[in-house]
Amino acid sequence: MQTTQRVQTPRSRLPALGRCTPRRLHFARPQHVAAQQRRAVLAHGAATDDTLTADVVIVGAGIVGLFAAADLLKAGLSVALLERQGLCAGATGAGQGYLWMAHRNPGSVGWALAARSVALWQRLVAADPAFRAAVEWQDCGSLLVATSPAEAAALSERQMHLNEVGVRASYMDGRRLADAEPGLALPHGGAALLVQADTQINGRKAAHVLLEQCRAAPGFTDVMGEGGEVQGLELAAGPGGGHVVQTKGGRVRARHALVLAAGVWTGGLLAAATHDPEWKALLQPRRGHLLELPQPAGMPRVVHGMMEMSYTKHYAHASAPTAPVSAPVSAPVSAPMSAPAPGSGSAEVDITFTATTSASGSLLIGSSREFSGWEATPSPAVVSAIMQRAALFLPGLQPAAAQAAAAAAAGAGSSSSSSSSSSGDSGVPGMSVRVGLRPYAVGGLPMVGPVAGAPGLFVAAGHEGSGLCMGPATGQLLSRHVRKHMGATATATAPSSSPSTSAAVAPAAPATAAAAGTKADSLDTASFQDLLPDVRRKAALAKAGTK
Repeated sequence: MQTTQRVQTPRSRLPALGRCTPRRLHFARPQHVAAQQRRAVLAHGAATDDTLTADVVIVGAGIVGLFAAADLLKAGLSVALLERQGLCAGATGAGQGYLWMAHRNPGSVGWALAARSVALWQRLVAADPAFRAAVEWQDCGSLLVATSPAEAAALSERQMHLNEVGVRASYMDGRRLADAEPGLALPHGGAALLVQADTQINGRKAAHVLLEQCRAAPGFTDVMGEGGEVQGLELAAGPGGGHVVQTKGGRVRARHALVLAAGVWTGGLLAAATHDPEWKALLQPRRGHLLELPQPAGMPRVVHGMMEMSYTKHYAHASAPTAPVSAPVSAPVSAPMSAPAPGSGSAEVDITFTATTSASGSLLIGSSREFSGWEATPSPAVVSAIMQRAALFLPGLQPAAAQAAAAAAAGAGSSSSSSSSSSGDSGVPGMSVRVGLRPYAVGGLPMVGPVAGAPGLFVAAGHEGSGLCMGPATGQLLSRHVRKHMGATATATAPSSSPSTSAAVAPAAPATAAAAGTKADSLDTASFQDLLPDVRRKAALAKAGTK
């Protein structure tokens, strides 16, 4: 496949999107001008016969794709990042920002990925106070809340396991809780586990900071919006070729690796690329609501991040996309709620109480989980159910919960139910509703690594609600897989000197690329074999009883 001669252009010399008029490239002009115009053409979705080329092409600019790009750039590789929407348009922009270990299970693969990621976050903020401030880092600690004697006993067991792996956890009975969180109300026998090391960030701001850091690196370019929308994938016939992404703005060629990190949309892309429809079933959209509202007058400030004990069920085992056990919407505080939300348009909605205070002082209240297809609009009924659940733990929210319930009832009684279900009107003054489609991976673990039978094709997706907490280590792990692939390819094939494959962004030097795959680092990919895409697929098929 022939491509047009490109120029090595540092990202810092490329203009911001929208500041350059799309034009057909004329290569008699200075080469840096051609590179600027090429990026503008892609950004605006205009037709072109030119091809943008980079060592690695990443589809998806969520937190996982951004960390993968950052680590690959650090290794000296050039990266092109494609995103069909704006930054934080998916799950990254709808999350609560928890970097927590309290609710995870020590010794699991998910624990190892999260623990390494949290350590990397801590290293980033320790090295750069400006980064710490930009991502709104809060050392607020977490409270895992038990509402019954049985749950309190389970907390004691969890405390022991956390302490065994070096995570300090303190058991807090009702008396200590009253001092730590005056606004929290629990029934007799309620308790909590305090993990003071758990932290919180602003996921949206973190994504913007990471993108700007990538943009400051040589060899990086990004295409955001219409021009970055993927319309087709062309996999190379052999390991020496380059995969091609056909976007709405033109062709983008991956010289060494194509990474699919598009959240819940990854399964469909992977199925289309490999012509294997089974991949599509491995990632499913799981809609979540998160509420942000002003601090109610007279309500004590929420000091720690809080989460009810039943939240841990999402990490203890893989929850399948089937209807959970129903419970009344007005379930008591001692009972976890997995209930139909009237008028939600979904069979069942899992509601679990979470609460924290943002850096700006607003309350973040959650959360919901539901398999409702690709519906991504707010549901007043789900908003009401979240508020009702939260008000059982935080009585200061009862007036707001009543307002949300009234708004949901009014919407359910409207003659135009379709418009009310998509209006997102919570009925609570000052409240905003975040809705995201969590990329639920069948089997409960994300897919990270190469796709068997398709050399140079990689996947990093399926983190569901843990993208922020697993993103840094996922990026490292993905980068390690890519560099190992490059090292193996360099050993098996002679370097190509064809002038028809020049890059629009600076490639890694040959010595760097060859060494990248063999250079030792502290991340052992063998420790994360359970995350390989084909391992996850086989596990899912085995569980479903198919071969």
